[in-house]
Amino acid sequence: MHEQTRGLGFAALFAVAIGVIVAQSTIVSLLQATAIGGWGFVGALAIGWALMMANSATYAELALMMPRATGIGAYIGAGLGPLPAIFAVFAGYVVPALFGPAAELLLVDAVLAQLLPGVLPGFGWAALLLGVLVVLNLLGTDVFARVQTALTFTMLVFLLLTAATGLAGSPTAPAAQGLSAMGADITVFGIVALVMYSLIGTEFVTPLTGAARDPARHVPRAMFVGLTVVALANAAFCLAAVAAVGRARLGESPLPHLDVVQAVFGPGARLLFAAIAITATASLLNMVLGAVPRMLMEMARSGEAFPVLARTNARGVPWVATLFVAALPLVGLAWAGGDIGRIVPLLVAAAGAWLVSYMVAHLALLALRRRAAGAARPWRSPFAPWPQLLAIAGMGWVIAHAAPAPELEGPVFTALAAVLGLVALIGTAWVRLVMRKPLFGATVGDTPNTGVNPP
Repeated sequence: MHEQTRGLGFAALFAVAIGVIVAQSTIVSLLQATAIGGWGFVGALAIGWALMMANSATYAELALMMPRATGIGAYIGAGLGPLPAIFAVFAGYVVPALFGPAAELLLVDAVLAQLLPGVLPGFGWAALLLGVLVVLNLLGTDVFARVQTALTFTMLVFLLLTAATGLAGSPTAPAAQGLSAMGADITVFGIVALVMYSLIGTEFVTPLTGAARDPARHVPRAMFVGLTVVALANAAFCLAAVAAVGRARLGESPLPHLDVVQAVFGPGARLLFAAIAITATASLLNMVLGAVPRMLMEMARSGEAFPVLARTNARGVPWVATLFVAALPLVGLAWAGGDIGRIVPLLVAAAGAWLVSYMVAHLALLALRRRAAGAARPWRSPFAPWPQLLAIAGMGWVIAHAAPAPELEGPVFTALAAVLGLVALIGTAWVRLVMRKPLFGATVGDTPNTGVNPP
């Protein structure tokens, strides 16, 4: 992400591509989806995987077309104009930073408060972890990349080890509620949004395109391979979870992943799980703190956000934007009232906002295919425009059916509509009154430092 970083290989890019995916909140969303949908979670996972593969293809082409850009704002600004760029960044990254990391902090605090009671006051663990990661990110991208690689591979090992051990047979597995219960009350489409939250985020690798050793080869591979590996690992983990604790318990428990680990490895694994909980939360928060501030910095330099967000420290890190992004989960915690029972609406709202941003990214690629047909494209999305058009339609359908239960429709769509509406309103006012530009209709080259070559 920082221009001084050079030569990142496939392993580092792979770790960043799945850094947001291997988190506590994504595990909980998957387990909740499995409890609700039964065997339907496999179909929902396949749908989510296909949509996100199309999304990864779009981002790979955009990133390699504009290797000096630091995120989606530059891509969409070049294709569609300043308002879609502002809306996409805030809808896809700032708004989810309100919801997703807030859910993650709720989880880590609840887990550690249960495993290590009385050590810190309420939300003390969450505040401590957030503070440590802010400091690490302010030290620069080299530290960020090393930390992210270690966190990501630790989580992958945990998922695969738990899956293998659980599927091999757990002595505590309630047979009556095991895999045989997966055939009842099957639901597929109602849980796609929950499942997709566990697959969202591979595009976080794209700001590192300019720092990659062989970007045309490694950036697309990091997203495609990462997405596939995580989908398979998640599927195996969910099956092991059902075998270990039963479908009903997964749906009832506020901390189903803790129940799974204790059932598979025994009560002695509680402290090990505390370390895993910290690792999982740190993986997501580290990615958000490493990527989103740089998107805001680029927007500020382009006049699309407050200039103060472009301020950097001696290591080139946008420190004001980093502190701003770090404060967002705290707002989300206040929104949720510190209630762990409100995690599912938070996750679904975050996924919905992210999908809106992805739909705009697909539109930007289609616009650039037409408007900049002769621009250099080291990698091209196969079969375009069909994957993009199908993904837009599929994501729109997922958003419309995002609530996994009727009683969640109000909380989910109220939060999503309120925040996205506010983003659109503020973005419109900013473009017209501050930037004094048209809202749409960008031409290639409008966004500085994107690396787009005019046709």
